[in-house]
Amino acid sequence: MCWIKEIEYVFNTIRCLEADKARFDVFVLKSNALFWWEVVSLPRTYFLQTLSWAEFVNRFKDQFCPKTAARQMEEDVLKLEQGNRTVREYTEKFIEYSRFAEHYISSEFRKVERYIWGIKPSIRKFVIAMNRTTFSLTVDVAEVTERNKNIQIEGKVVGKRKWEGPSSNF
Repeated sequence: MCWIKEIEYVFNTIRCLEADKARFDVFVLKSNALFWWEVVSLPRTYFLQTLSWAEFVNRFKDQFCPKTAARQMEEDVLKLEQGNRTVREYTEKFIEYSRFAEHYISSEFRKVERYIWGIKPSIRKFVIAMNRTTFSLTVDVAEVTERNKNIQIEGKVVGKRKWEGPSSNF
């Protein structure tokens, strides 16, 4: 439902009146959404004049984001873990999925908590210890922690050199 958010930003920017939002929106529909709209509105000529933005959004969501799909996306957010991803990749996926489960991360605290519990345990313990309260600071701590861990690992690999001293063969 990213498209709805994007169009709402446009509405706010151009200060679109509530009564004009649904009419304006119809002109930017494309592909399947446009075909859907034609089927929905064709039998009713007065439909567009009386349709509120909230009603349009509800109809649009019912058509293009069925409740079963929305529930699945919510579950995906709750199951999301860093796994083999970098912190940056995990963060991008977290942000992408978050829009589908806004009520689970409705406050900054809940967003930070959900994010932290998806991070690898080896990074999580350092992030928790830093006690960050905002999402952006939490992400910064996770990225710095990951970078430091990678530097430590590289240092250990470089530090392990082959013994070049005299061999003692008995």
